[in-house]
Amino acid sequence: FQAEDGIRDQPRSRGLGDVYKRQAITMERNHFILNAKSILLILFLILSGCSTTKNYSSDFNPDDPYEKSNRKVFEFNKKIDKIFLRPVTDFYEQATPEFAQTSITNFFANLDDIRISINSLLQGNVVNAMSDITRFFINSIFGLAGFFDVASEIGLEKNSEDFGQTLGKWGAKPGPYLMLPFLGPSTTRDAFTFVGDTALAPALSLEDNAARLGLISLDLINTYSAFTGIADIESQDEYAFLRDAYLERRKYEVNDGLSEEDLSQDEDFEDF
Repeated sequence: FQAEDGIRDQPRSRGLGDVYKRQAITMERNHFILNAKSILLILFLILSGCSTTKNYSSDFNPDDPYEKSNRKVFEFNKKIDKIFLRPVTDFYEQATPEFAQTSITNFFANLDDIRISINSLLQGNVVNAMSDITRFFINSIFGLAGFFDVASEIGLEKNSEDFGQTLGKWGAKPGPYLMLPFLGPSTTRDAFTFVGDTALAPALSLEDNAARLGLISLDLINTYSAFTGIADIESQDEYAFLRDAYLERRKYEVNDGLSEEDLSQDEDFEDF
Protein backbone atom coordinates (compact mmCIF):
# COMPACT_ATOMS: atom_id res chain seq x y z
CA PHE A 1 0.00 0.00 0.00
CA GLN A 2 2.63 2.53 -0.96
CA ALA A 3 1.47 6.11 -0.57
CA GLU A 4 3.89 8.33 -2.41
CA ASP A 5 1.28 11.03 -3.12
CA GLY A 6 1.59 12.38 0.41
CA ILE A 7 5.31 12.87 -0.11
CA ARG A 8 4.98 14.45 -3.53
CA ASP A 9 2.41 16.93 -2.25
CA GLN A 10 4.77 18.34 0.40
CA PRO A 11 6.31 21.76 -0.35
CA ARG A 12 9.80 21.66 -1.76
CA SER A 13 10.93 24.21 0.82
CA ARG A 14 10.95 21.55 3.49
CA GLY A 15 14.41 20.58 2.27
CA LEU A 16 16.50 17.44 2.40
CA GLY A 17 16.28 17.23 6.19
CA ASP A 18 12.63 16.20 6.12
CA VAL A 19 13.30 13.73 3.31
CA TYR A 20 16.04 12.04 5.32
CA LYS A 21 13.77 12.05 8.37
CA ARG A 22 11.00 10.25 6.49
CA GLN A 23 13.51 7.75 5.09
CA ALA A 24 14.81 7.12 8.60
CA ILE A 25 11.27 6.50 9.87
CA THR A 26 10.64 4.01 7.06
CA MET A 27 13.93 2.21 7.72
CA GLU A 28 13.18 2.09 11.45
CA ARG A 29 9.73 0.64 10.78
CA ASN A 30 11.08 -2.08 8.48
CA HIS A 31 13.89 -2.79 10.94
CA PHE A 32 11.32 -3.29 13.72
CA ILE A 33 9.35 -5.74 11.56
CA LEU A 34 12.52 -7.70 10.80
CA ASN A 35 13.54 -7.85 14.45
CA ALA A 36 10.05 -8.82 15.66
CA LYS A 37 9.81 -11.66 13.18
CA SER A 38 13.34 -12.89 13.89
CA ILE A 39 12.83 -12.74 17.67
CA LEU A 40 9.58 -14.69 17.34
CA LEU A 41 11.31 -17.41 15.35
CA ILE A 42 14.32 -17.55 17.70
CA LEU A 43 12.07 -17.83 20.76
CA PHE A 44 10.19 -20.66 19.12
CA LEU A 45 13.40 -22.58 18.42
CA ILE A 46 14.61 -22.03 21.99
CA LEU A 47 11.33 -23.27 23.47
CA SER A 48 11.38 -26.29 21.19
CA GLY A 49 14.83 -27.16 22.45
CA CYS A 50 16.28 -26.98 18.93
CA SER A 51 16.12 -30.75 18.78
CA THR A 52 13.83 -33.37 17.38
CA THR A 53 11.07 -34.58 19.62
CA LYS A 54 8.71 -37.50 19.78
CA ASN A 55 6.20 -37.25 16.97
CA TYR A 56 2.57 -37.43 17.99
CA SER A 57 0.94 -38.15 14.64
CA SER A 58 0.35 -41.67 13.45
CA ASP A 59 2.91 -41.32 10.64
CA PHE A 60 6.28 -39.73 11.33
CA ASN A 61 7.00 -36.72 9.15
CA PRO A 62 10.72 -35.86 8.92
CA ASP A 63 9.80 -32.31 7.87
CA ASP A 64 8.31 -31.70 11.30
CA PRO A 65 11.03 -32.36 13.91
CA TYR A 66 9.48 -29.87 16.35
CA GLU A 67 6.01 -31.41 16.37
CA LYS A 68 5.64 -31.35 20.14
CA SER A 69 6.14 -27.57 20.30
CA ASN A 70 4.26 -27.02 17.08
CA ARG A 71 1.17 -28.76 18.45
CA LYS A 72 1.16 -26.55 21.54
CA VAL A 73 1.29 -23.44 19.35
CA PHE A 74 -1.46 -24.92 17.17
CA GLU A 75 -3.75 -25.32 20.18
CA PHE A 76 -2.94 -21.74 21.25
CA ASN A 77 -3.85 -20.44 17.79
CA LYS A 78 -7.15 -22.35 17.89
CA LYS A 79 -8.06 -20.64 21.16
CA ILE A 80 -7.24 -17.22 19.70
CA ASP A 81 -9.37 -18.09 16.70
CA LYS A 82 -12.34 -19.08 18.84
CA ILE A 83 -12.14 -16.20 21.32
CA PHE A 84 -11.22 -13.30 19.05
CA LEU A 85 -10.74 -13.91 15.33
CA ARG A 86 -13.91 -15.86 14.60
CA PRO A 87 -16.28 -13.37 16.30
CA VAL A 88 -14.62 -10.44 14.48
CA THR A 89 -14.83 -12.26 11.15
CA ASP A 90 -18.47 -13.25 11.69
CA PHE A 91 -19.36 -9.63 12.41
CA TYR A 92 -17.47 -8.49 9.30
CA GLU A 93 -19.28 -10.97 7.06
CA GLN A 94 -22.69 -10.04 8.47
CA ALA A 95 -22.09 -6.28 8.29
CA THR A 96 -20.42 -6.21 4.86
CA PRO A 97 -22.40 -7.01 1.70
CA GLU A 98 -20.93 -9.71 -0.52
CA PHE A 99 -20.24 -7.31 -3.40
CA ALA A 100 -18.32 -5.05 -0.98
CA GLN A 101 -16.24 -7.99 0.28
CA THR A 102 -15.39 -8.86 -3.33
CA SER A 103 -14.35 -5.27 -4.05
CA ILE A 104 -12.19 -5.15 -0.92
CA THR A 105 -10.54 -8.44 -1.92
CA ASN A 106 -9.87 -7.05 -5.41
CA PHE A 107 -8.40 -3.84 -3.94
CA PHE A 108 -5.82 -5.62 -1.79
CA ALA A 109 -5.13 -8.22 -4.49
CA ASN A 110 -4.32 -5.38 -6.87
CA LEU A 111 -1.83 -3.86 -4.45
CA ASP A 112 -0.34 -7.31 -3.96
CA ASP A 113 0.50 -7.47 -7.69
CA ILE A 114 3.40 -5.08 -6.99
CA ARG A 115 5.05 -7.61 -4.67
CA ILE A 116 4.19 -10.47 -7.01
CA SER A 117 5.76 -8.65 -9.96
CA ILE A 118 9.00 -8.06 -8.04
CA ASN A 119 9.24 -11.71 -7.01
CA SER A 120 8.47 -12.89 -10.55
CA LEU A 121 11.33 -10.72 -11.80
CA LEU A 122 13.69 -12.06 -9.09
CA GLN A 123 12.82 -15.57 -10.23
CA GLY A 124 13.85 -14.67 -13.77
CA ASN A 125 10.29 -14.82 -15.12
CA VAL A 126 10.19 -11.55 -17.04
CA VAL A 127 6.95 -12.42 -18.86
CA ASN A 128 5.02 -12.95 -15.63
CA ALA A 129 6.61 -9.87 -14.06
CA MET A 130 5.42 -7.70 -16.96
CA SER A 131 1.98 -9.30 -16.79
CA ASP A 132 1.72 -8.68 -13.04
CA ILE A 133 2.70 -5.01 -13.23
CA THR A 134 0.42 -4.52 -16.23
CA ARG A 135 -2.42 -5.97 -14.20
CA PHE A 136 -1.70 -3.43 -11.47
CA PHE A 137 -1.83 -0.43 -13.80
CA ILE A 138 -4.93 -1.63 -15.66
CA ASN A 139 -6.88 -2.34 -12.48
CA SER A 140 -5.66 0.85 -10.81
CA ILE A 141 -6.79 3.02 -13.74
CA PHE A 142 -9.78 1.24 -15.26
CA GLY A 143 -10.79 -0.78 -12.20
CA LEU A 144 -11.25 2.26 -9.96
CA ALA A 145 -8.14 1.84 -7.81
CA GLY A 146 -8.40 -1.93 -8.09
CA PHE A 147 -11.89 -2.42 -6.66
CA PHE A 148 -12.80 -4.11 -9.95
CA ASP A 149 -10.61 -6.80 -11.52
CA VAL A 150 -10.67 -5.59 -15.11
CA ALA A 151 -7.34 -7.27 -15.95
CA SER A 152 -8.72 -10.77 -15.39
CA GLU A 153 -11.69 -9.98 -17.60
CA ILE A 154 -9.38 -9.20 -20.54
CA GLY A 155 -7.30 -12.35 -20.04
CA LEU A 156 -4.43 -11.27 -17.76
CA GLU A 157 -4.39 -14.05 -15.18
CA LYS A 158 -3.24 -13.31 -11.65
CA ASN A 159 -0.07 -15.06 -10.49
CA SER A 160 0.96 -15.92 -6.94
CA GLU A 161 4.59 -15.42 -5.98
CA ASP A 162 6.34 -14.54 -2.74
CA PHE A 163 9.91 -14.25 -1.47
CA GLY A 164 9.85 -17.77 -0.04
CA GLN A 165 9.04 -19.12 -3.50
CA THR A 166 11.79 -16.95 -4.95
CA LEU A 167 14.40 -18.46 -2.63
CA GLY A 168 12.97 -21.91 -3.28
CA LYS A 169 13.40 -21.34 -7.01
CA TRP A 170 17.09 -20.70 -6.43
CA GLY A 171 17.57 -23.84 -4.39
CA ALA A 172 16.92 -22.73 -0.81
CA LYS A 173 15.51 -25.64 1.20
CA PRO A 174 12.31 -25.03 3.18
CA GLY A 175 13.78 -26.31 6.44
CA PRO A 176 11.72 -27.69 9.34
CA TYR A 177 7.98 -27.07 9.51
CA LEU A 178 6.94 -24.45 12.09
CA MET A 179 3.63 -23.44 13.60
CA LEU A 180 4.05 -19.77 14.53
CA PRO A 181 1.93 -18.00 17.15
CA PHE A 182 -0.87 -15.95 15.50
CA LEU A 183 0.68 -16.45 12.04
CA GLY A 184 0.00 -20.16 11.59
CA PRO A 185 1.90 -22.71 9.46
CA SER A 186 5.29 -21.87 8.01
CA THR A 187 8.81 -23.19 7.52
CA THR A 188 12.12 -21.69 8.62
CA ARG A 189 12.67 -20.38 5.10
CA ASP A 190 9.20 -18.86 4.77
CA ALA A 191 9.28 -17.44 8.31
CA PHE A 192 12.33 -15.30 7.58
CA THR A 193 11.30 -14.38 4.02
CA PHE A 194 7.93 -13.22 5.31
CA VAL A 195 9.81 -10.13 6.43
CA GLY A 196 10.84 -9.33 2.86
CA ASP A 197 7.28 -9.66 1.60
CA THR A 198 5.97 -7.56 4.48
CA ALA A 199 8.48 -4.81 3.72
CA LEU A 200 6.99 -4.61 0.20
CA ALA A 201 3.47 -4.12 1.57
CA PRO A 202 2.42 -0.61 0.46
CA ALA A 203 0.43 0.02 3.68
CA LEU A 204 3.66 0.23 5.66
CA SER A 205 4.65 3.31 3.68
CA LEU A 206 1.70 5.31 4.96
CA GLU A 207 2.81 7.93 7.46
CA ASP A 208 -0.63 8.18 9.08
CA ASN A 209 -0.70 5.54 11.82
CA ALA A 210 -4.49 5.29 11.87
CA ALA A 211 -4.70 4.80 8.10
CA ARG A 212 -1.87 2.26 8.11
CA LEU A 213 -3.38 0.25 10.96
CA GLY A 214 -6.84 0.46 9.44
CA LEU A 215 -5.76 -0.86 6.04
CA ILE A 216 -3.69 -3.68 7.54
CA SER A 217 -6.53 -4.70 9.87
CA LEU A 218 -9.08 -4.66 7.06
CA ASP A 219 -6.79 -6.74 4.88
CA LEU A 220 -6.25 -9.31 7.63
CA ILE A 221 -9.95 -9.59 8.50
CA ASN A 222 -10.99 -9.83 4.87
CA THR A 223 -8.32 -12.47 4.18
CA TYR A 224 -9.20 -14.48 7.27
CA SER A 225 -12.89 -14.48 6.37
CA ALA A 226 -12.05 -16.28 3.14
CA PHE A 227 -10.49 -19.16 5.09
CA THR A 228 -13.13 -19.67 7.77
CA GLY A 229 -14.53 -22.66 5.88
CA ILE A 230 -11.12 -24.32 5.81
CA ALA A 231 -10.83 -23.98 9.58
CA ASP A 232 -14.06 -25.94 9.95
CA ILE A 233 -12.76 -29.00 8.09
CA GLU A 234 -13.01 -32.02 10.35
CA SER A 235 -10.19 -34.53 10.54
CA GLN A 236 -9.00 -37.16 12.98
CA ASP A 237 -5.82 -35.12 13.35
CA GLU A 238 -6.39 -31.47 12.45
CA TYR A 239 -2.78 -30.53 13.09
CA ALA A 240 -1.34 -33.21 10.77
CA PHE A 241 -3.95 -32.42 8.12
CA LEU A 242 -3.05 -28.72 8.11
CA ARG A 243 0.69 -29.43 8.17
CA ASP A 244 0.63 -31.87 5.27
CA ALA A 245 -1.68 -29.64 3.22
CA TYR A 246 0.56 -26.61 3.80
CA LEU A 247 3.78 -28.41 2.90
CA GLU A 248 2.26 -29.86 -0.26
CA ARG A 249 0.84 -26.51 -1.30
CA ARG A 250 4.19 -24.75 -0.81
CA LYS A 251 5.98 -27.44 -2.79
CA TYR A 252 3.41 -27.05 -5.56
CA GLU A 253 3.83 -23.26 -5.60
CA VAL A 254 7.64 -23.32 -5.61
CA ASN A 255 7.65 -25.87 -8.46
CA ASP A 256 4.96 -23.95 -10.40
CA GLY A 257 2.66 -26.95 -10.31
CA LEU A 258 5.23 -29.42 -11.62
CA SER A 259 5.56 -32.80 -9.93
CA GLU A 260 8.89 -34.20 -8.73
CA GLU A 261 8.86 -36.53 -11.76
CA ASP A 262 8.37 -33.62 -14.16
CA LEU A 263 11.20 -31.69 -12.51
CA SER A 264 13.58 -34.66 -12.74
CA GLN A 265 12.73 -35.06 -16.42
CA ASP A 266 13.47 -31.38 -17.02
CA GLU A 267 16.84 -31.74 -15.27
CA ASP A 268 17.68 -34.81 -17.35
CA PHE A 269 16.78 -32.90 -20.53
CA GLU A 270 19.00 -29.97 -19.54
CA ASP A 271 21.89 -32.33 -18.79
CA PHE A 272 21.39 -33.96 -22.18
